[in-house]
Amino acid sequence: MIIGDLTTRSLSQALRGLEAQRQAHEQNIANVETPGYLAKHVTFEDSLRRAVDSGTPERTSFSTEVSSAAWRIDGNNVRIDQELTSLAENELKQRLVTEALNDQYQLVRSVLGR
Repeated sequence: MIIGDLTTRSLSQALRGLEAQRQAHEQNIANVETPGYLAKHVTFEDSLRRAVDSGTPERTSFSTEVSSAAWRIDGNNVRIDQELTSLAENELKQRLVTEALNDQYQLVRSVLGR
């Protein structure tokens, strides 16, 4: 079955992870002036790699880490330049994964003659 193949399932999990990362970046940016706010970072890439290697991308885990290093005197450690750069990079990755998924679905459409 093409729709449920390993590639499609892996790309879907990648999108879920990238969405979690995007939300964390947006939350960090929204709290850049909040005293005591500590930046959050989501990781999933290593887990996705292991899950794909084992043929079970659905087992990908998403880890949210809270930074403990204070950057400013008010205890906030959000670095806006890094967050904006990471958010832009995340958007590019989401576009690439979405395009890859679209290619997978186009393959299904062509097989079905549509």
